Amino acid sequence: MNILIVNDDGIESEGLKVLARALTPHGKIYVSAPTTQQSGKAQAISIVPSMVIEDADLIPGSMRTIKVHGTPADAVRAGLSLFNVEFDLVVSGINDGVNIAKDVLYSGTVGAAKEAKIYGVNAIAISADNLDLNYLYDETIKTLDEIIENKLYEFDGILNINFPRFTFEKVKGLMFTKQGMRYYHSEFLKKPNEKNEYYLKGSLTNFKEDEDSDVWAYNNGYISVTPLKLDRTDYEFFEKLKK
Repeated sequence: MNILIVNDDGIESEGLKVLARALTPHGKIYVSAPTTQQSGKAQAISIVPSMVIEDADLIPGSMRTIKVHGTPADAVRAGLSLFNVEFDLVVSGINDGVNIAKDVLYSGTVGAAKEAKIYGVNAIAISADNLDLNYLYDETIKTLDEIIENKLYEFDGILNINFPRFTFEKVKGLMFTKQGMRYYHSEFLKKPNEKNEYYLKGSLTNFKEDEDSDVWAYNNGYISVTPLKLDRTDYEFFEKLKK
């Protein structure tokens, strides 16, 4: 099995190393990651005449590692193109910060996985509150073992995996979930004594979450595995429009 690992936190992120170690038993590992932090880039691509792509120090366990002066989606495209390998799976992460509910619309981690799926390669996105969780490596192995051995990634979409809130000392279990409701409200406020400078103030907006949502799992100590589709068509309304 050939596996491409990507991320949005950049080539220096510890999440790449944890993920490479966890996936090594499943096949040959290749890594393509942005040179710098690219969080919040969603599925953006760079429309440029040329792009710098360099070999990087090998991530332990990888056959080859490259760094891309671009977005997470650029890194996916570069890896799928330049390694000259037929990939069976792309895994994005492990992101330093969760990607649940409406986070998936902005997440470079999720965006990279979606880009892989557009190119016809099955993909998984993985995120955690932080990368210092004492169980992160062991639980990553257990979760990916179950998903890969049962080929749960083979469907018309991507899997979005999130670890529970960092306050839990251990994981209670794994849940298959739907996308939750919460989102961040933000607004720009003018900096005192500055003419044209503003800062962004944000606050978390919570809803009453269903007990099968990724937000509920996150808040209650469970790893969430959420299947996300690329097709955003509202089919119910589409049928109404046709009539």
